[in-house]
Amino acid sequence: MRLAADLTYHRGRFQSGLVVEVQDGLIASVAPGSDGQRLAGQALVPGAVNAHSHTFQRAIRGRTEYRVLGREDFWTWRERMYHAANALGPEEIELVARLCFVEMLQAGTTSVGEFHYLHHNPDGTPYDNPDELALRIQAAAEWAGIHLVVLRCGYARAGFEREANPLQRRFIDPDPDYGLAAVTRLKARGLSVGLAPHSLRAVPFDWFRRWAEYARSRQLPLHMHVAEQPREVEECLAEHGARPIELLDRHGWLDERFVGVHAIHLTDDEVAALGRSFVCSCPTTERNLGDGIVRADELMAVGTRLCLGTDSQCQIDPYEDARQLEYHLRLRKRERAVLEASRLWQTVHLNGAASLGLGAGAIEAGLRADLVAVDLEDSTLAGTPAEDLAAALLFGLGRSAIRQVWVAGRAALDPEKARQAACDFARVMGLLVS
Repeated sequence: MRLAADLTYHRGRFQSGLVVEVQDGLIASVAPGSDGQRLAGQALVPGAVNAHSHTFQRAIRGRTEYRVLGREDFWTWRERMYHAANALGPEEIELVARLCFVEMLQAGTTSVGEFHYLHHNPDGTPYDNPDELALRIQAAAEWAGIHLVVLRCGYARAGFEREANPLQRRFIDPDPDYGLAAVTRLKARGLSVGLAPHSLRAVPFDWFRRWAEYARSRQLPLHMHVAEQPREVEECLAEHGARPIELLDRHGWLDERFVGVHAIHLTDDEVAALGRSFVCSCPTTERNLGDGIVRADELMAVGTRLCLGTDSQCQIDPYEDARQLEYHLRLRKRERAVLEASRLWQTVHLNGAASLGLGAGAIEAGLRADLVAVDLEDSTLAGTPAEDLAAALLFGLGRSAIRQVWVAGRAALDPEKARQAACDFARVMGLLVS
């Protein structure tokens, strides 16, 4: 396949007169020319990467936006989310994931890291195939056409010195080896995998250490929720005498493979400690849940690589998440253009790919052919000169502008599949409501 768009984002800018050649799912070359599949009136950009997703939470979009218990916050939302999680069987989990992945493709996302923590039956007993639900998520990704990295989650407890929560039974493994065995099996099946000890409130530190050693020895991504809520920080202090990032830094785990998800409630020293690592911000979810604002400018200043995730699926739009990362800072600092557009572009593409261990996120020879064609005549982009197009995409792109998506060189936008996914999802929602 040879793609000849009017403009191609290559080496930091949009250029005309380039042809992108694709072979065996990879970009074989990006070179001057005009022969190929003509993408008239379109620009070619790398696919966005979603570094943090819980697909099953797509089932509660719009169902928690009510004030019922007096004070509504992350913890009251979480209880409602647990009820939805326990109402979904394997088939329903797969169908919800299908729609979620279709929405991601429609928004220009070509790869996703699924932070997967639904493992067992609602009563905590394993399925006959202990990897049943992870394989259902993989099947949904294959059906939709998106590339999936299964970040297999480890979950051990409700929290430090907290009574077991029966609504968490399908998350919890009996011991750390159980989850590591699952990672090994999934990798042997050919799935892209990473490790995700849920958080320092959900796993004892010895458990985290086992998983971190496994990830480091096999060069696998290591993702974990950190410092999303003040209560999480307080519980870590009570158990370990240290804050989450402080504890991880003390034991030498903040390396170039560590991905701290959210990382909102940080001290200045903790910001500095994250200079070699990734932080995955989920701005739409973080404001939806009232979590707080990521100190993205300060983290970038010390070298932290920021990437983005959709998390709770309350909205699926990588460019919206990028602009909210910036807009949150504008509101806090009462300034404009706090983050450079080029750095925001990296959060959407290259950094997300690197956080998942993928050779993707740019239109360069040797990388995955994960590509998106956008309509330059769409109302959200019309009249934008090439030198301003990247910023226009970041700050104004509408989903209507996305014309075509390729994942590893295969066309992935299918209107008929989108209709089917929506119908199946509606059936699932009917079961939940009843």
